[in-house]
Amino acid sequence: MGSTDRSRQAVLPIAEQESGRAPKPGKQFYFTIDCDWVPGSHVGLESLLERCDRFRIKATIFFAGRFAETYPDLVRECLHRGHQLGTHGWAHGALEEDEDFRNASYEQQRQWIRRATDAVEKAAGIRPVVFRSPNLWIGETTLRVLEEEGYRCDSSVPARRFDMGFGRVHYLTYFGAPRDPYRPSRNNLNRPGDSSIVEVPPSSCLFPINLATLRTLGLPTFQRMIRWIGQRSRHLVFYCHPGEFVPAAKQTFPPSMSKWNRRGMGPNNLLLVENLLAHIHAAGYVATRMTDTATRQLDLTQPVVLRARGLQSEPIYREERQR
Repeated sequence: MGSTDRSRQAVLPIAEQESGRAPKPGKQFYFTIDCDWVPGSHVGLESLLERCDRFRIKATIFFAGRFAETYPDLVRECLHRGHQLGTHGWAHGALEEDEDFRNASYEQQRQWIRRATDAVEKAAGIRPVVFRSPNLWIGETTLRVLEEEGYRCDSSVPARRFDMGFGRVHYLTYFGAPRDPYRPSRNNLNRPGDSSIVEVPPSSCLFPINLATLRTLGLPTFQRMIRWIGQRSRHLVFYCHPGEFVPAAKQTFPPSMSKWNRRGMGPNNLLLVENLLAHIHAAGYVATRMTDTATRQLDLTQPVVLRARGLQSEPIYREERQR
């Protein structure tokens, strides 16, 4: 099947509603992009935006503040195409020491988040309300800062994930956190509570549902991981980085990035993403942005039990109301 046919199928309704019956809860797919501050990686974001257009997917895109400051036109283009804008630390990915939100003080975290927020707002003219912590290194202090800075949604808690030395998540503090969206406890991110922040954990089957895992293990194994998650949750959060679609020699990486992570970078990975999106559609998922589900389709008034409310069968992305 050619890319044109595949993209045409990707915008068809997932399933027809039976007349007179309440709709069944849908399976939600979140296509998220982490824009680290890696000079040269912006070319990969431009390619990803083209694929999103082809599949009519609206992504949630997390920008490191320095990325937004350096490429403001690209940030505005993401907003123009209907994508959700978020932040991803201030200088994550830079040559300097990386930001660790697990251990940094309240004042330091507030400075990082404020600078990143201001950079995205200056570039796009809107204030971001979703956040993903660099390396998924997060703590209860981060939640407090996000609340006070007016954020509505976070996607950082590494539930059910442990990289066994291959990635950056090598701690088990939040392994047992809920895999579905929830309002965390302000004292323990592992537990539901009454925070104003909605947590949407990145999906994991021990290893993360991201492009690094896909290009390492291959699509058949990745599909089995997705099926395993689908038996336990109706939410699937995938993430990738623009730099993964650009040859490593054309980018500037921090010394902390392993050679293993640099292998296999290049435009060929775009085909992997296309095949993945075709599979996601065939599996019956509805693509949505993070705050769309968090604010409209989940009953979040109950902090312990979350219930699906009135999910309608829809195309792979339902366009937001006309502005």
